[in-house]
Amino acid sequence: MTAPTPAQAPAAQSPAGSVPDAAELAEIRQTLAAYAHIFDDHDLDRFHLVFTEDVVIEMTRGAGTVTRGLAEIQAFAASLPEGGLDHHTLDTVVFIGEDGLVRARSRYLALLADQSVHNGEYLDLLTRTPAGWRIARRISVPRIPHGPRVPLSEEDRRAWRPRS
Repeated sequence: MTAPTPAQAPAAQSPAGSVPDAAELAEIRQTLAAYAHIFDDHDLDRFHLVFTEDVVIEMTRGAGTVTRGLAEIQAFAASLPEGGLDHHTLDTVVFIGEDGLVRARSRYLALLADQSVHNGEYLDLLTRTPAGWRIARRISVPRIPHGPRVPLSEEDRRAWRPRS
C-alpha cells in the first residue's frame, strides 16, 4: 500500500514533530469524532464533512482492501446493515510528520451487531480544505481480535510514530 499525495498541504508548514495550534487541533478532533457518528448513523450524504473527495481508506484486516474516493466509500457503507456497527474513537494524538503533513493516530473500539468487540488504530493523514480539515488517507489497523492482516509498511509505521 502506497501513500497517495493529499489534495492540499496543511495551511502552514510547521516543524516536524510539532502539533497544530489549539484551534486547528479542536477542528481536527471534531472531524475525527464526526466520523463515528456519520458512519454509524448511515448518514451517507455527510461523508464529505469527514473525508476529502479523493480519500483513500486502507483496511488491513484479512487480505486487506483499499477504497478510493467518496463514492466508493458511500457504496461500501450503504452495503452494511444499519445498526451493525458502533464506533468509538479514543486517545487521538495529532502531530506534524517529518514530511510536514498533519497526521493523527487514534485508537478505536467497534461494537459489532453480533456483540463482539474489535479494536485497533486509525492512522489518518489530514488536509485543510476550503471547508475545513478532512481525512485524505486512513489506514485501519486491527489489534484485537488477532488474525490475518496486511502488515504496515515500515514507512507507514515510522510516519505515524508520534515524536516528542
